[in-house]
Amino acid sequence: MDTGILFAQYFLLAFVVIYATSKLSYFVDELDKKSNISGAVIGGVLLATITSMPEFITSITSTVILAKPGLAFGNVLGSNIFNIVILAVADLFFIKHLFFNKVKSGRRTNGLIIIMYVIFALPLLLNRFGWLDYDTIGISIGVTFNIISLLIIIIYFLSIRSMNSEESTNDDGISDLSYKKITIMFILWSLVVIGSSYFVTIVTDNLATELNLSTSFAGAIFLGVATSLPELTAVITLMKLKNYEAALGNIVGSNVFNLTIISVVDIINYKENIYNVLVTDQALRENISLLLILGLINSIILMIALLRKKSLSIYTYIIPSVLILASYFVYIGLSL
Repeated sequence: MDTGILFAQYFLLAFVVIYATSKLSYFVDELDKKSNISGAVIGGVLLATITSMPEFITSITSTVILAKPGLAFGNVLGSNIFNIVILAVADLFFIKHLFFNKVKSGRRTNGLIIIMYVIFALPLLLNRFGWLDYDTIGISIGVTFNIISLLIIIIYFLSIRSMNSEESTNDDGISDLSYKKITIMFILWSLVVIGSSYFVTIVTDNLATELNLSTSFAGAIFLGVATSLPELTAVITLMKLKNYEAALGNIVGSNVFNLTIISVVDIINYKENIYNVLVTDQALRENISLLLILGLINSIILMIALLRKKSLSIYTYIIPSVLILASYFVYIGLSL
């Protein structure tokens, strides 16, 4: 298929995702006003799960249907890096809000994300030096999956508990909409976001073929960016509504959910250990290693931004966001 047509399809689907997510975010904010649930939980669990559905669907499609797990790894890890970039861009764009100074949630969950990155990266590092074989850390209980997957899923449920216990600062007013209308509209716009995501995977795979790109790089750039558009739209919308807890919760919740996606795909695709592709494909291994390193670095920078003292000059305040943006451009430069 002509490359121009593929790009047109890609941008059309991107527009649909952006529009649907902006509507979705509005009803999430209304639910936050209506209920006693904290914005951190609504953003980190409910909204994050929906906005991460594109990553979930595309990762399953890439691995199970297209048999290209490299797309799934690149999609998930690339989306995580782009998600943190979204926070950095939103922070700089809405600089007068001093976003990171306003939120009190997200620290524990982001700490668990850092642990997740270490769990993913350590076996890859050990395998590189011949000290570990991925097949040796598998489990067979009727189906075969990796110990890494089990650990990641456990941490995901710990993150949900963490978000529920973290302090929230959101004190918005009361919504005029009924629970019924909020629920119906939330479901409808969620279906639009999820439905369009499936086709993004197919278009991205075709683009990677036409442009002769590696699956992991195509997954990190085209697919990673496209499937992060819901998070981008949600954060901008929630920042405008000054619902900072839900905005941050959406990003850290999406990132912890994204890292869990690989584990779920590993279990679904039980006939083949998807982690072994990191051993057999050197180009993929190098790209994924770079994504893991930058993802870990960005998560640490975000943690510093959340834990630092609040009485900072504006020039000192923007340093974490600038560093996050710089790391993203470094990744693109090293991958080209």
